[in-house]
Amino acid sequence: MLTKLPRHPSRNAVLLAITITVGWLLPQSSNAQFGVSPSQTSNFFNDLRSRTGQLKKAAQASTRSGDVVYDYEKGAYVSQEDQEGYQDLQKLLRSDRQISQPSVRSGSNAFAARSVGDYTTYSGQYSGALSYFAPTYTSDPFLSGKRNLVLGPVNLGLGLYQGFEYNSNVRRTAVPISDFISSTLINISANYRISQYNVLSFTGGIGIDHYFNHPELATYGNGNYLLNVLPGTTLAFDIKAGPVNITIYDRMSVRPALNNAFVGANNNSSFGVFQNDGGVAANWQINSAWALAANYTYTISEALGSGNGQFSRSMNSLHLSLTYSPTATWILGTEGGVSFLKYKQPTLNGGTLFNWGAFLSMPLGKSTVVKLSGGIQVFDFNAPTVFAPAGPGDNSNLSGYYYNFSITNQLNARFSHTLTVGHESSINLASNFITADYINYGISMVAWKGGRFSLSGYYEYANPSHTNPAFAGTGYKLTQFGWDLYYTHQLTSKLRAGAGYHFGRADYIGVTGKDSDQNGFSFDLNYALTAKAGLNLGYRYFTTNYRQSPTAADSVQTRVILGLNYNF
Repeated sequence: MLTKLPRHPSRNAVLLAITITVGWLLPQSSNAQFGVSPSQTSNFFNDLRSRTGQLKKAAQASTRSGDVVYDYEKGAYVSQEDQEGYQDLQKLLRSDRQISQPSVRSGSNAFAARSVGDYTTYSGQYSGALSYFAPTYTSDPFLSGKRNLVLGPVNLGLGLYQGFEYNSNVRRTAVPISDFISSTLINISANYRISQYNVLSFTGGIGIDHYFNHPELATYGNGNYLLNVLPGTTLAFDIKAGPVNITIYDRMSVRPALNNAFVGANNNSSFGVFQNDGGVAANWQINSAWALAANYTYTISEALGSGNGQFSRSMNSLHLSLTYSPTATWILGTEGGVSFLKYKQPTLNGGTLFNWGAFLSMPLGKSTVVKLSGGIQVFDFNAPTVFAPAGPGDNSNLSGYYYNFSITNQLNARFSHTLTVGHESSINLASNFITADYINYGISMVAWKGGRFSLSGYYEYANPSHTNPAFAGTGYKLTQFGWDLYYTHQLTSKLRAGAGYHFGRADYIGVTGKDSDQNGFSFDLNYALTAKAGLNLGYRYFTTNYRQSPTAADSVQTRVILGLNYNF
């Protein structure tokens, strides 16, 4: 398992952290699959605009003015000196929610039902912190685009992570299977600046997991070894043609995924996913107030491992975003588009997915940011050719709406919080689509010198378009809520400690015996051996209790992880 145990920031970075913590909780940048839902479409365009701004800054010499400005691409007031470190800290702060991020072997059931159809990211309840064009893990968050090697005209950054883990219950079942697992990951960040504004770049994370005792737990690969190419691994060519910035990209991932769509016997099954997103995006600054962005993506997704071919699919997506921001302090826009979905097998139904709407992002004073978006969704699916028990047999189409509202407030230099409320539909794996209402709330504060505390909670009500118990036990609606606590403290200049707790409750309406409670505990120690090397020790303990089932169905999982980060 690729375990995210980044090093602690510097003391100045800790003070800055509280300012921008809320940014990653908002549905802004995310390593999501383009076109699966309106929020993910919006995430992509936010990331594209941010990428254009970063390339412009890199191409032009800048001075440290000390001015504080409102960056509407990030939705926060930031000093010009600190904008470069913003993404660094976003990556670091993701570790606060690691205990609730459901990935293979994490033990957490706190997946978001509304994003289960997205193959490129872990379907956790909280918004992802990383961008479409960046991997979900870096061996050192402070590498962040800084290159430590120069090979002719190529700037190259390399980071290595080597981890060893003992996992007492890899599959999280009532009859546990334990194993020792080795995880090796190389993080690469390289660019070749052909001219001032034309850049060829590669950013990626590539690694291998090795199962020492039970190679059958590697659900794809050659048995003992499991390949990981992290989502966001991207080869891109950025071109500036007058006022138009063009990005030609190819984005690939190979990673384990959980079949969280099913609540029957397959609930804990895992499989591999290969995905490739090839596309071209353009951002045209028409004038000082108007900007137009467009993106075309062709996606191929292949399920790896036996018995999962029904998940293989392709998707063509074309989307547009038009924004108006005359003062660069607020932004009004309209965006949306269409995606054409096709599965390789007839088990699940392909179709046409359309969404269009408007959005507004604006500051209220110097400490509050409000974002509001809403529009229509129209899904037209093919008629099913396979019915239960081999397929869902879903005849449903969608003509509905979506909205997302978020408000972020920084009370003072130590305390900030954010609230997000939304309603949207997205493609599903056990039915044509799934509609969800959700609420996220997060608080972060610097408790005292060297200590930072965060608290977050979530609620989601998800309603599939079709419920047929004959198809893998999918006759359900899902209500879930939970919360996460995390505290981290810089004990010395080199040693940092962190501890967390997670509680989650899931209630399946229409299925008996699946209601569950989960408790999770985590503890981390991070020690900086040198300026380039860090040692990490992590402990995870999860219990899952099925409230209406015999105790034999309950599961316990313990994980002990030892990791080494090194930046060349």
